Amino acid sequence: FVPGGASLHNVMSGHGPDAESHEGARKASLGPVKVGAGSCAFMFETCLMVGVTEWGLRTCKKVQEGYSEESWGGVITHWKQPEDKPVRSHLLV
Repeated sequence: FVPGGASLHNVMSGHGPDAESHEGARKASLGPVKVGAGSCAFMFETCLMVGVTEWGLRTCKKVQEGYSEESWGGVITHWKQPEDKPVRSHLLV
């Protein structure tokens, strides 16, 4: 994002740091740090389902076809399921 930039996300759509940013933050030393120097971006999530017009999807030719894979395809799963906890649906019990 550029300073003052913004993004708008559909309700319940995936968004967040890319794989490189996630791993960098995960491996960073914990301690006080100054963040955001020279930037301030905004992310908005609407409670509405936003549709895309034909122009926005195809005609403008600016859709990033590989966006999901490029951004999150390299995210590594570090979580391991505890052996003594069975999985029922998406919840540990």
